[in-house]
Amino acid sequence: MQGKKLRLYAGIIFMAATVGNVYAETLQPDPAWQQGSLANGFQWQVLATPHRPGDRIEIRLSINVGSLAESAQQSGYSRFLPHLAFTQNNDPRAVSLWQQSKDPVRPAPPVVVTYDKTLFELSLPNNRSDLLKESLGWLADMAGNLAITPEHINAARQTRNEVMTWPPDTQESWWRYRLKGSPLLAHDPAAALKEPVDAQQLTAWYEKWYTPDAMTLVVVGNVDSRSAVEQISKHFGELKGKRETPAPVPTLAPLKREPVSIMTNGVSQDRLAVMWDTPWTPIRDSAAIERYWRADLAREALFWHVQQTLNKNGITDLHLSFDCRVLFQRAQCGINLDSPGDKLNSNLSLLAKELAKLRDNGLPQEEFNALIAQKKLELKTLFAIYARTSTAVLMEQRLRSLQNQVVDIAPEQYQQLRQAFLDSLSLQVMNRDLGRLLQQDMAMVLQQPAGEPELNMKSLQATWDKLMTPLEIAPPSQSSSALAPEASASDIPSGQ
Repeated sequence: MQGKKLRLYAGIIFMAATVGNVYAETLQPDPAWQQGSLANGFQWQVLATPHRPGDRIEIRLSINVGSLAESAQQSGYSRFLPHLAFTQNNDPRAVSLWQQSKDPVRPAPPVVVTYDKTLFELSLPNNRSDLLKESLGWLADMAGNLAITPEHINAARQTRNEVMTWPPDTQESWWRYRLKGSPLLAHDPAAALKEPVDAQQLTAWYEKWYTPDAMTLVVVGNVDSRSAVEQISKHFGELKGKRETPAPVPTLAPLKREPVSIMTNGVSQDRLAVMWDTPWTPIRDSAAIERYWRADLAREALFWHVQQTLNKNGITDLHLSFDCRVLFQRAQCGINLDSPGDKLNSNLSLLAKELAKLRDNGLPQEEFNALIAQKKLELKTLFAIYARTSTAVLMEQRLRSLQNQVVDIAPEQYQQLRQAFLDSLSLQVMNRDLGRLLQQDMAMVLQQPAGEPELNMKSLQATWDKLMTPLEIAPPSQSSSALAPEASASDIPSGQ
């Protein structure tokens, strides 16, 4: 439950706006976050958390480069360079630093490489200002002064590369299917290093992409802000270089609507996902927030309604979950059904019937009232939740907001705007949003454990189509009495 509540203050979810806004008001970032940039373009952000003195100090250095910047002859460069930095001359400073920077409760890899980012992660024990200075110095040396010689390269190749990728398994069947039609498919961050490795070519790639104007440092913890900013300026202000070529922007193709069955080792039981996706819109003003927040609450109402109905009917062989995320410029959502294969069709039928009822009849007034009451109750505990939010979670939220181009506003402003939003939202508006959501085309993706007999996707699709295809509604005759818009069942707009 606490994990769910913490989402109140997480990136794309922890934003607000009133329904009645008639103009877009630019959001103002939370002043608790100090941020700035150096003369060389290096950006930094610091959040001091004196209310969390016992928490670890979280440090992240994000570099805007990943495997998308590699040519065929440079395959593996983005993952090999951080590995080279860790193994260079067996630097005892680096070994000691990274041993102490492992959080025993929330262990994380020291660096993660994906298609467009390289992220260095340190988690320092609290009250260790000496380690903070040492960490910033090491990161600056790695980011701008890495020595790349044939000897260094050969030494690094003799040790196992512990640099992680996102996703962890880039060859997983569902992920490879999702990448179809995207340039990401040809730029695997986990690809093997292209042989032979030329030191001059690797150096040229490093100098081209590891430039200070493409770096952002984020520090969260019980630190002296002034001292931290001074250390950042001292260590990173001397970095040289400037981007001459913009980094490639990762994009995904729209999710294909035809049903697909995928054999994978990623599941232990049949999982059917009913999915949809839309282009992601950055959240910088009140209009964008209103659109996001209304859609988000409609999704929660949908899931809550269906889950309650299944529980009332005593359905025990169907596990339902809901997932929404932003993936490379696309917002993707899905309703996941974990079910025994022999009952999957009947369980899908139960789900489709409930969704069709919800689309056609809307959410009952009592359920809407209960949902709004729950949201208002959560709002009352906002500051208590924030006070207990760990520095690790605060860091995750900040990175997610940066990645998705979302303005983080102060909790005081959030509470005020959220309250106004909940007070203004009506059942009519909620049901219109639900109608839009449930009338759009959705994709069916079945993941089955490798080695199982393949289920008939055509049969599953037919079950879905039979129940979810809306009936054509004839236009009312001129002699019919006109319905007010808020009372008309046919007033729910199609599409999104």
